[in-house]
Parts: sequence; structure tokens; C-alpha cells
Amino acid sequence: MNRDNTELNTEYSRKKLENNSGKNKIALIFHLKIGDLERYTDWLDKSKSMLGSRRLFRVKVDPAPREGMVIYEIVIDEFPKSQSALEFMSVFGPELKEICSNVVVLAIEAEPAATFRIVKAISWVVQLFKGIKDCGIPSADWKAPNTAVWPDGYQMDVARSQNLDEPLFVYNLNKNKEFAEYQTSGIGSKQVSGQEAYDRYAKIAGFELLRRGAFPVYGGKPICLLEGDPDCMLADRWDKFIFVRYPQRRNLLAIIEGNEFKKGQDHRDAGLERVAIFMGKEA
Repeated sequence: MNRDNTELNTEYSRKKLENNSGKNKIALIFHLKIGDLERYTDWLDKSKSMLGSRRLFRVKVDPAPREGMVIYEIVIDEFPKSQSALEFMSVFGPELKEICSNVVVLAIEAEPAATFRIVKAISWVVQLFKGIKDCGIPSADWKAPNTAVWPDGYQMDVARSQNLDEPLFVYNLNKNKEFAEYQTSGIGSKQVSGQEAYDRYAKIAGFELLRRGAFPVYGGKPICLLEGDPDCMLADRWDKFIFVRYPQRRNLLAIIEGNEFKKGQDHRDAGLERVAIFMGKEA
């Protein structure tokens, strides 16, 4: 596995976060395999809103591992600056490691909140004029052409078995190729970057999300792995974190079965090298 820019030790990661020169807020994304539920509930209460933080999301993850990584919950806390995030880890991190059998913490530089407010407003307008309502049980014909950049078969089986009426959160951690690699003739004759190819996919897929009231509610640029096994999946070099909310789980399942969505698949396959993806519901 190529991990040329992987954060290999905690001290290096702390220094990288300390030296982050970005002006945006910092978020810590906790990937947790919980052991002691009672102590975990107490930890959530004690740590909430501490050291200037805001607890933005807490999601119960579908029981489907990704590349062997088992996660029960994902928690996203946002901090005004890097130092606050590091202090939080110093104060509350040790107990969390006692409570959970596995703790992986990814630090990101968050995109401005205004970005997501604008996307939400655009979604409202698109729904008004081009909205669509998904009903019933979508077909289950779609299969990932490349599971390195899509949910694998077991993840999709589990996703389809859950309550389709409940809101769905989809966690995407993307690693781009340096240059897009198109396998289909007639597409991408001009060389473009992996990011540009992914943007083509996002434009097509994004419209299908927006017309259903689904859109990214959070995201940012990964900085480093603050806690976790250096050999775990999340220790790779990642380019973008995107956290998407769907009003209903069936929205995602209907989108991937649609012809419009399938027009963008080649662009995603061409642009991405690897994706860490999890699905779940609000905890």
C-alpha cells in the first residue's frame, strides 16, 4: 500500500496540526468501536462543548466494515483553532481510549459554514423547480464497478436492509489520482487531473442529490491522523472529506439506480484512487 505521506506517529501529527496555517476552524472526526456503553454515554456528556468545541454530528454506523475497519459510531467536534483541538485530546482522549476498543481520530481543516448554508439554499431552489420524491423500494441492480472508490457489495446489502424512511448520513474520505485514468473510449480524451475528473462526477451526481434535498452538510481538508494505528485505512494520505445527509435512505438507493447518475460513474472511477466510505443514521 502506497502511503508516502502517511502520518506515522502521534508526535509528528500533533506538530503538523499545531503548524497548520489555515484560517478555518478545525474538526476532529472520532471513529469509535465502543466497549463500555455506560462510560461512553458519560464521556459524551462530559466532553460536549468543552474547550470551545461544538458537537456537530454523532452517527451510528451501519454494521458493515470497510477494508476490515469496524466502526460503531462517528462523532464530529469542531474547534475554533488547532490548540483547542489538541487540548481536548489531552483532556478527554485518554479516557476515551479506555472506553473504546478502538479509537481513530482524524483532524481536518473545516470548510467555512457559509459554504454549506449556500448549498442548502441551492438545494431548496432546485427542489422547488426540479424536485423529485422517491417512493417505494428501489431496485437493487446497481453494483460497484470498482469497490476501491465505491461501497462494496456487503456495505450495499446492509444499506438496503435498513429502514429506508430514516435520514441517511454518508461519510466520504477521498484520495484523488494525480491524473485521471479513463477506461472508456471517447471519454476524457484530454488529460485532466484526478480532481477535475471527480468534479465532473460531482456535477452530475450533485444535481440528483439536490433535487431530493440531499447535500453535503460538512467537509474539509484532512490534516493528519491524531490517534489510531498507523497501518489502519485512515492513515493514508487523503485529499477531501465530504459528509452528506439524505432526507431518506431510499434517496441514495434510488439515485444510484438512475440513468443520470450512471453517466457520472466513469468520471469518479477515473478521478479517484481510493475512498473510505461509511453509511449510518443519527445516533
